[in-house]
Amino acid sequence: MMASLPLKTNYITMKKSILILICAAVMLVSCKKSLLDSPPSIQVPESLIFKEITYATEFVNDIYGATLQSGFSTTTSSTFIETATDDAKLSNLSAEVQRFGTGAWNADNNPDNLWNIYYMGIRKCNKFFEQAGQIITVDHGAPIIINNITADVQKQRLLGEVFYLRAFFYAELIKRYGGVPLLTQTVNSGADANIARASYEDGVKLILKDCDSAFNRLPADYTASNVQNYFGRATKWSAQALKARVLLYAASPLNNPSNDLTKWQAAAAAALPFTNGATPFVLTAISNNMANYEANFRGNPYANKEMIWVQNETNQNYLEVRNYPVGFDRGSGGVGPSQNLVDAFEMKTTGKPITEAGSGYDPSQPYLNRDPRLDATILRDGLTYNGRVLDITRGGADGPDKTNGTATGYYLKKFLDPALNLTNSQTSRHFWIFFRLPEMLLDYAEAQNEAVGADASVYTAINAIRTRVGMPVLPAGLSQAQMRDRIRNERRIELAFEGHRPWDVRRWKVGENTLGAPLRGIKVTRQGTTTTYTPFVVENKVFQPKMYLYPIPQNEVDANTGIGRQNQNPGW
Repeated sequence: MMASLPLKTNYITMKKSILILICAAVMLVSCKKSLLDSPPSIQVPESLIFKEITYATEFVNDIYGATLQSGFSTTTSSTFIETATDDAKLSNLSAEVQRFGTGAWNADNNPDNLWNIYYMGIRKCNKFFEQAGQIITVDHGAPIIINNITADVQKQRLLGEVFYLRAFFYAELIKRYGGVPLLTQTVNSGADANIARASYEDGVKLILKDCDSAFNRLPADYTASNVQNYFGRATKWSAQALKARVLLYAASPLNNPSNDLTKWQAAAAAALPFTNGATPFVLTAISNNMANYEANFRGNPYANKEMIWVQNETNQNYLEVRNYPVGFDRGSGGVGPSQNLVDAFEMKTTGKPITEAGSGYDPSQPYLNRDPRLDATILRDGLTYNGRVLDITRGGADGPDKTNGTATGYYLKKFLDPALNLTNSQTSRHFWIFFRLPEMLLDYAEAQNEAVGADASVYTAINAIRTRVGMPVLPAGLSQAQMRDRIRNERRIELAFEGHRPWDVRRWKVGENTLGAPLRGIKVTRQGTTTTYTPFVVENKVFQPKMYLYPIPQNEVDANTGIGRQNQNPGW
């Protein structure tokens, strides 16, 4: 997660409603105490936790470590959330995430239910705010200084981090559930749970307020300190990035049915600093070396100038074990990108979608002259990978007929280390991306296009992403609607498997045509030197209008009289 995280101690439930729970462990366990009664994870007297700056820092570390969810593998799912969309299918057909495709999920059984986790994080944030006044910053009239930084400066930074974390947790909740109960103080352990849902708009207001509070307290970066010890902590720019994302979601059709243009303007303004050089983040020129683009998503993140906020992991290989093609020893197939996603990658020679007249697309050579990001994101038949050529024909080493073989004719490449020997249990560094610069450029382009149309600044933002990978710039003179389509497609390609697709198609209100569309794959056959590619339907997916929002978990509906069945999300 980050350097020097404390050991985690399990905290347990004091009441049925999770709104009054707190837990310091990643895994939920049965318990009977809140933080008010429980020993701190750092094993010191509770009277010291919020007095000494070192222990207060460990408390905040624990909020990061116990609550943040890597998109590689959350507590509720061991795979990417894209396998719940039209972008991919998991080879393990018995996995819980498959319920999203069949529609067999509800308030009792949601494979992506993170309600409990985020409310536990929120409660810990509120606990910190209530107790932070005790932190001692002066000793016998002199400022306390640790590692050349005064305790008062560290205290303000910690407050900024906690404001940011609470905002992030609420943002994750409202994008899933809409309006949720907004807690800004801890709930007494003996209180009855009767906390009503606030509106989505009130949730946005609280998040923006917390983001501003965080921005005003946090440093722009930690380069003046030992960056490796601070990497993964929030900065003022991660707060600004969260603000931009939340405002973009709030302006989108799902949450802005009247198309209030002032909401789009606010979203564009929040993302603007990332486009005009006001931040330290830069895109790397990689058009002549796509290996540099692939390396963006693995390895050492410390010097990566386009990463705004990431979750660093220790060296591991579980990502490769779960997702390497089955032809590799210990490879489990895992995520199978869909033909739907493959078809979204445009032609490099013309810059046109493959369905557009004059694009140059040849279905008999479907991967020729495509956007270079295709082969940087997805493994296909005939590619050389980790020392051998992939064979995804039926009967081939990586074929769909093998145990856990791909369901779609493709395997995942993005984020995976292409050189690990799993037989020898080799490992390497990985990190999950919460925010990086291309998302901010895409956020700005989308909001600005909706606010004023396809002006020069929209083109500049999108073309910066395209030209760095060697793609042609967008054609001049696009209408607002045409630009909207190109921005959405660019977002799908550039941010593939970074956790955006489920929420983008929901906020755009296009779930019926995406999450409910047939998921397609490719059948590869070979006779001699001739290879044939035949698209086929992998799965007829189910999406209903009620699925634009997740259902409030049933145990919360039953326990919290302030929600109750009358305030469940529509249709659930």
